[in-house]
Amino acid sequence: MTTTPTPTTMDRIPRRSWIAVAACAVYVLMAAGVGNLFSALVDGEHHPVADWLTGTLIPVPIMIIVGLYFAWRSGWWADIWREPSVAVGRPRRWWWLTAPLLSVIATGILYATVPWSELSAGIITVVLVGSICVGIGEELFFRGILLTALRANHSEFFALIVSSVLFGIAHVVGYLVAGLPLGLILFQVAFLSMNGALFYAARRATGKLWAPMVLHGLNDAALFLQTSGRSDQAPDTPASGFIELALIALSVVISISVLRETIRTRRRTRTLAGSV
Repeated sequence: MTTTPTPTTMDRIPRRSWIAVAACAVYVLMAAGVGNLFSALVDGEHHPVADWLTGTLIPVPIMIIVGLYFAWRSGWWADIWREPSVAVGRPRRWWWLTAPLLSVIATGILYATVPWSELSAGIITVVLVGSICVGIGEELFFRGILLTALRANHSEFFALIVSSVLFGIAHVVGYLVAGLPLGLILFQVAFLSMNGALFYAARRATGKLWAPMVLHGLNDAALFLQTSGRSDQAPDTPASGFIELALIALSVVISISVLRETIRTRRRTRTLAGSV
C-alpha cells in the first residue's frame, strides 16, 4: 500500500517541494530567530522559564495560525491531517504501533524524574501549554505540510529521510545561538532526525497527524521540566537507556521497512506500465 497523495484540481497551491521547504524555513526563522529576539528581553541566565516562554508563546502560536491558514487555503488540508493507517491496511504492519507506544513509555519515564516539588502549578501549566504549541507547530509544518508536498513529487522513502533530516537541521539555528560546538551540533541533528523518523512512524501507524503532535509536545515538556530550564542534565536510568536504544533501533527498522515499501511500489508501477 502506498500513502502518496494524488494532487487534485482542487489544490489552490501546487504541491511543490520547494514551497513546503520555504514554509518550514519561515517557521524556523520565526520560532528560532524572532523567538531569540524576544528572549533577549529577559534575563535567561537567572530566569530560564521566563526566557523559554518569551521565545515560545509569542512566535509559535502565530506560526500555527499561519500554517493552518496555508493548509486550508492550499487545498492540501485532508492529506496533511490524515492518511490510511499502516497498522490496519494491507499489508498489515501492526508492529509500527510500537513507535508511538515506546515513545509514550519513554516520555512517562521522563515525567517520573521531574522534580515536581520544585515546580509551581503555574510553571507546570505554562510549560505544558508552550510545549504542546511547539509540538503542534513543528509537526504541522514538518510531518504535515512538508511530508505532503514531498510525497506528491518523490518516493515515500525519500519523503521520510528528507523530512526527518530537515527536522533535525531546523534546530541548528538555536544551537548556533547557544554557542554549542560543531561536533555536538551534528550529534544533536542526527538524534533529532531519528526523532523525526519516529514522529513520522507515529503518524503512519495511527493515520493521524495529531498523534505525533501530542507525543512531541508532551516529550518537550518533560525534557524542560526535568531541569526547570537549567543546564544540568537529569539523571539517566537503566530503563530510559534501554528505551532510547530500542527507539534508535526502531527508527532504523522503520526506515528499512519504508525502503522496501518504496521498492515494491516501483516494481508494481513498472509491471503495470509494461502490461499496457
